[in-house]
Amino acid sequence: MIHYVKICALVLFLCAHQGFSQKHFEEIIKKELKFTDAPSKSTLVITNIFGPVSVEAHNGDAILIEVKREIFADTDKALALGKKELELGILKEQDRIILRPKSPYFKYQEDGFKFNCCNDNGQPPYEHKLSFTVKVPKNASLNVSAVNDGDIRIKNTSGSFLKVNNINGGIALSNVAGKTKVHCINGDVDITYATNPVESSEYYSLNGDINVRYRKALSAAISFKTFNGELFTDFDIDKQYTDTKKTASNGEAKFKYEAFPVMQIGAGTTDFKFETFNGNVFINKI
Repeated sequence: MIHYVKICALVLFLCAHQGFSQKHFEEIIKKELKFTDAPSKSTLVITNIFGPVSVEAHNGDAILIEVKREIFADTDKALALGKKELELGILKEQDRIILRPKSPYFKYQEDGFKFNCCNDNGQPPYEHKLSFTVKVPKNASLNVSAVNDGDIRIKNTSGSFLKVNNINGGIALSNVAGKTKVHCINGDVDITYATNPVESSEYYSLNGDINVRYRKALSAAISFKTFNGELFTDFDIDKQYTDTKKTASNGEAKFKYEAFPVMQIGAGTTDFKFETFNGNVFINKI
């Protein structure tokens, strides 16, 4: 009986996998865009749902976009519908450009996507994946997010800020600069700075480690909060203390007090906040 159950489960898995991959459409979309304002005053926003995002800086003033668009479906009809409905959305504003998947099944909002499957539309009969490869002017700021099926990788940028969010995938920032805010749910965060941030920055991972490498001349006050993790560093610690924060509760006369251990490196001129739930933090010097 046990062998029978295992064989049935295997057959069902193979049938489901075969049905899913039976119909597949793939194309490469290439675009070249430019900011309205100067790149140093502009932000590229990339918001993805299914698929990885890779961004690398270059010395030009154009945004060079290459997106692999893939549609998966069980029938020709569903595949044709996916090819028609799922598009690369581009929104140009005065100081930013937004790249995102565009479909009747979800609506783009400033804080992410609102899924419309249960209201105006039913569940789509197809699946999709957008894989972004983008070259951006070196001094442009970035706001990049993803949800499933891919990591976010950013290289060589030096804009005024970097905001990066990923839910089911890692975040890797290499040779970057600027104020940083990263938020990762299921994945590791790995960052190497070309120049240390001079503005307060935040680093968060729920289920993963955070590895950050700063330049030797670091001057920072580093706070750390975790449920099940530790912090390790090869920097000399000049001072340790506890920072207590008070926050109001729903506008009522109730307050929540939290104490965070802080370690000071150098003069402690810039505040860095690290937080994990299940993961360690490694802060090392280059």
